[in-house]
Amino acid sequence: MLPELQSERLLLRPRSLEDIDAVAAMNADPLVMKHIAAVDDPAMSRDAVAARSFSHVDRGLGYWSVFAKAEPKACLGYVGLIPDGAATEDVQLSYRFIVASWGRGYAREAGASLLRHGFDTLALASIAVTTHPLNLASLRLAERLGFTPGPIDPTILIGHPVVVATRFRLTGAAWRRLNPPAA
Repeated sequence: MLPELQSERLLLRPRSLEDIDAVAAMNADPLVMKHIAAVDDPAMSRDAVAARSFSHVDRGLGYWSVFAKAEPKACLGYVGLIPDGAATEDVQLSYRFIVASWGRGYAREAGASLLRHGFDTLALASIAVTTHPLNLASLRLAERLGFTPGPIDPTILIGHPVVVATRFRLTGAAWRRLNPPAA
């Protein structure tokens, strides 16, 4: 079972079946999906989202739905710690938010909460981010969270039309240097 997490303004609750429709709605929004995939991509359908939503919970990995504490019933988006490709020990930070929540710092706040969980609770060695090279907001978010550019892998594609993804990595040691425990 994944824990509930909190930040100053946000509640991060483990994804439930009730959240699948909100994720499917985000995946049908062309603005949200601009740098991710086509809105009609079968991998982004409600059934595909439901199928993968709970597949790694036994490892402490999965998706958290994000809600503002001031409005705890309106899903703003999600963050996730999910396997990064075929190498099961590698983990990736995933995030997606509704357009109405963009520009408010929610993705950074939720991402930082999940990174804290990943490094401090799960003791992950490192976490990756994969994003579209033209998704400037996502690129800035990765940098603000402390990620540094990783090597280009021409086999990791993203978007519609597809392009080679930009990769970032953050180690637990770098996270702790950037976010020392409170005294």
